[in-house]
Amino acid sequence: MKQPLNDLYWIEDLLPPGYECLPKHGGLAYYLDMKLVLILVERKGLYEHKGVSYPFELWNGCIIPVEKKKQSAFFLKYLFLENHPANKDWLYIPAQSEDFEDEVKQLMREISKGNPLLGLPVKSTLSEKVEGTSAKKTPRKAKTDKKKENAFFLSIAKKSGK
Repeated sequence: MKQPLNDLYWIEDLLPPGYECLPKHGGLAYYLDMKLVLILVERKGLYEHKGVSYPFELWNGCIIPVEKKKQSAFFLKYLFLENHPANKDWLYIPAQSEDFEDEVKQLMREISKGNPLLGLPVKSTLSEKVEGTSAKKTPRKAKTDKKKENAFFLSIAKKSGK
């Protein structure tokens, strides 16, 4: 199996202790306190998404998950951040940016401080993701044919009305 990261492993050393790491989107996803806080990807040469070309590689850098409604606070403080076109809840630092290391270190300090604006809550437990099982689904009610049901009740009503 090909290693998902070669050049970006140094970022993992900047994470606070207690994180969990899982493969995701061709890279590695990092979870802290049941939140997805970071995705590192290294797939070079991809500049296009859904027919739109971008001036940076889309899958080579550092993805910071932040809910869309909370992103403006980060854009004001960190002018170097980009919106990632693949997901509205992702902010992105392309690896080819001029000050990539310093920019990543600034965001890693926010993660280490436990900034509540950072990260996306995990929808299912990490252990379930690792095992490849999904959460139990509640059984749906059987759909009934309302037309037949209504006709039945009308026929009863007509008989009792006579």
